[in-house]
Amino acid sequence: MQIAVAGAGIAGSTAAWRLQQAGHHVTLFEQAEKCHPVGAGIMLQPSGQAVLHELGLLDDVVRDSSRIGRLHAKHQNGRTLVDLQYQRLSCQACARGVRRSVIFRLLFERCQNEGVRIMENTRLLNISQDGNVVHVVDGVSNRHGPFDLLIAADGSASTLRQASGIPTRIKEYQDAALWVVGPWSGDETCLQQLVGRDGRLVGILPVGGGECSFFWGLRKSEEKATREAGLQQWQAQVAEFCPAASEIVGQLQSMDDVIFSSYRNARMSRVIDRRVVWIGDSAHATSPHLGQGLNLALQDSLALVRALQSSEDIDSALADYESARSSTTAFYGRLTGWLTPFFQTPNRLLQFGRDLALPVMPRLPWIGTQMLLTMAGMKTGWLADQREAIEALLNDRNDDQMEK
Repeated sequence: MQIAVAGAGIAGSTAAWRLQQAGHHVTLFEQAEKCHPVGAGIMLQPSGQAVLHELGLLDDVVRDSSRIGRLHAKHQNGRTLVDLQYQRLSCQACARGVRRSVIFRLLFERCQNEGVRIMENTRLLNISQDGNVVHVVDGVSNRHGPFDLLIAADGSASTLRQASGIPTRIKEYQDAALWVVGPWSGDETCLQQLVGRDGRLVGILPVGGGECSFFWGLRKSEEKATREAGLQQWQAQVAEFCPAASEIVGQLQSMDDVIFSSYRNARMSRVIDRRVVWIGDSAHATSPHLGQGLNLALQDSLALVRALQSSEDIDSALADYESARSSTTAFYGRLTGWLTPFFQTPNRLLQFGRDLALPVMPRLPWIGTQMLLTMAGMKTGWLADQREAIEALLNDRNDDQMEK
């Protein structure tokens, strides 16, 4: 087949590589002048690790990451808000803190090596379908195609999602974050978070190599003023609120080194329109608070490739893909949408509910396990999970490593 993929992020690069490898002719469109990773550090959960293991990339990622065994969130006064430890699932269970660039580089290099046609500086704005043929139109009105299939993986602000006219629920949050990667000499096995009464939320995620990813929560409207106030004032704010982070931000040269990221929750009512399919954040964007974006994108890509390989025709493959992924993505989309307002809220009533419930819930046998399964990316619905399959896959890998 002739296949177009819009977006060279994690989801798009994974699908493009594997489909080209399977014998299809893939064109990968990327709006940036040069393909490069966007973002700082990310949490690779057991669900995402299982996908990378199947793709043969997990060992490379493990070498350039930190083993995260615990999420520990505290109040600024030192009182624990929530403490979740992966070992309660199994002694082998963990997340990996990794720079986004590590995973992107591995995937993009494989696209290049397999011969994927890569078109940079090409932003796709519209779709034209005539029967079973798809054309795409870019930002300078060039028309590309024909294609047998278009995979839209152009991110949480997807222009192709907007062009489709498919009903989509979108929630734009006022919460946002500044991100930076810097040196770290502290605990390399724990994702640390700190919350304050003003709604401030910060986090330190070790990403290997003596570095960590630091995020500074703020309101979207505060970004301009924070940048204009200058680096030294922001460094002083960070040092006052979270002294441990002084080491991380102290090496910065200017505010230009700091990445800004806003949050949105978007969920399409359907992710298929004849010969077009949406995957990853373009189909189901969430805030980063549950740390599932990367993992859902990897699972989407692998599920789509499998469906195309096992079905007799494209229509059946796309229907199988949507059926396989709808429950999982709906679960994480709805849960993240409900919980996000509590994470960075300045509202004292919401804070009270959060502070009352979160310290207790992980200690409750069934609820605590469900929280861990959710964090690990193993849930496939409100009452279903894929714990056994993921643990079996990762245990096989660990056995292989021990033999080696």
